[in-house]
Amino acid sequence: MLSRILLILILSLLATKIHSQVNIMGKPGYINTPSAEWMEQKPVGFSFAHLPGAYSMFGNELTTVNFYNARAAFTSFFEVNLSVAHRPARAEINRLGVGDRQLDFRFRILKEKKYTPSIVLGWTPPGSAAPYLAHDYLVLTKNFETSIGKLQISSGYGSPYVFIKKPNSESFLDFEVQRKSDSRLKANYLTGFFAGLKYQPVTWGGLLAEYDSNTINAGAYIQPWEWLNLQGHTYEGREFAFSAAVNFSLDFLPKTLRSYEKVRD
Repeated sequence: MLSRILLILILSLLATKIHSQVNIMGKPGYINTPSAEWMEQKPVGFSFAHLPGAYSMFGNELTTVNFYNARAAFTSFFEVNLSVAHRPARAEINRLGVGDRQLDFRFRILKEKKYTPSIVLGWTPPGSAAPYLAHDYLVLTKNFETSIGKLQISSGYGSPYVFIKKPNSESFLDFEVQRKSDSRLKANYLTGFFAGLKYQPVTWGGLLAEYDSNTINAGAYIQPWEWLNLQGHTYEGREFAFSAAVNFSLDFLPKTLRSYEKVRD
């Protein structure tokens, strides 16, 4: 029975035709930065990313991080993303569990048209006592067709503030607002203005560049199949990292949501 389920899943992956470019946290984007791109067929996605210690995004803790991500689009304007950041070195010392968990939402504010960009709002719900990866942002993306390939440009702004749950508090709503750089976390992920660029000269690959509000990064990706994305990139030309992602469609929406989607379309 299990083998049949796996076979059906694999065939579904092979049959789908969805662009699968995502960032290290599994959201449509470039390397670290997100974009406002929206996968129209409401895909489910899974991805893995490996980050070197010097760019781990965990404040002053310079340790290698592996990201395991899952994403699901429930409507044409609402998407949920779950990331687990596993730090092998710290897990071995402190006997941690699966790792730091990050839940965030994406809302499509505006769909891209001929003369206007797409706009997406990203939000991390408050409640964590150590929100290293929390990021609230607004991003705009525009695609261009040229005679030498496709070009995508994104620009956005990430909030420099973060909601931190007060230590030793038993209330879920007992939190305070602090600047990321001033908090005890010393977090700096997606703080301030950021931008990304993607150039796709062929259907099976392309080049990436970004400014993630802290560093300038660049990379390349290939798509051996339309459901699989393999990416390699550098941080400031000093450290190498990589990621892999698969994306596919499943008609799992509740009946009421599917009916609502048809009305919107």
